[in-house]
Amino acid sequence: MLDSAQTIVTQIFIMFLLMLVGHLLYRRRIIDSQGSQQLSSLLLNIVTPAVLITSFQRPFDPGEAKMLATAFFFAILSYVPAILLARLLYGRSPAPYAKDAQMCLIFSNNGFMALPLLEALLSSTGVFLGSAGIVTGTVIAWTYGARMLSGESRVNFKKILLNPGTLALIGGLLLFFSPWKLPMPVFRAVEYLGSLNTPLAMLVLGIYLSQSHVLACLKDKTVYLLSVLKLAVIPLLAMALLYLLGASELVATALLIGTAAPSGVISAMMAQMFGTDHLFSTRIIAVTTLFSAVTMPLFLLVLQLLW
Repeated sequence: MLDSAQTIVTQIFIMFLLMLVGHLLYRRRIIDSQGSQQLSSLLLNIVTPAVLITSFQRPFDPGEAKMLATAFFFAILSYVPAILLARLLYGRSPAPYAKDAQMCLIFSNNGFMALPLLEALLSSTGVFLGSAGIVTGTVIAWTYGARMLSGESRVNFKKILLNPGTLALIGGLLLFFSPWKLPMPVFRAVEYLGSLNTPLAMLVLGIYLSQSHVLACLKDKTVYLLSVLKLAVIPLLAMALLYLLGASELVATALLIGTAAPSGVISAMMAQMFGTDHLFSTRIIAVTTLFSAVTMPLFLLVLQLLW
């Protein structure tokens, strides 16, 4: 428990150091608003898909395949409480930040925050199973999230199939299930691109923070409400659902650690891409990240006691 708490606090400290660099880059006008938008586009279209592809570059194993299929099934289910609660609270809300609030409730920073914990608690198997939650979240963001932010009333199957998240999922699954793997030079290149995910995402978030009034958001009751919902209510609902449906301890832990993570940077990046209030999302991400130093260790304790 103590080791898990130390891992969480360390990750949060690293995140804020990287955000500080992004803040300084913006304040010194090394990167401007257009540059941050270009970095966001690079992350969403190239870097994140590279992370997903590399996570599946491993030898096929029937036992792991069965566990992965189970993890994907429960990963999809774990998003149901968040989506339903977000729609219930903000689906018909006239607030200008309503769509962004939904994104912040649904999507977590389950890569940077969850993977070190999974590595420490469950070794490489936990990371492999946890990738199901990351892939599922990315695909849902590019399908459900993009449709919600854009305001499209009908399902665009072309966009669903051809978005970077879905294409990366298809490519990754082909790599895992087939005997053919990426040649080592190609894999290393993709792996290097994926390694840009955390530093670039935190730099972009730091730039966003420079553009917003972070201290003012601490006086906003909406920020606290969303923080409680994201860090406590939604993870507990997802935990109850997986427990009642009989998810194994290994799969549940791998997925729920990601669910309990703070709001994901992808919410702010996609908000900027679709022209909604990305600065509101930035404030929610910053505050939930800060509060998660307390909530995630407590959630881990409840998780271990329940299973």
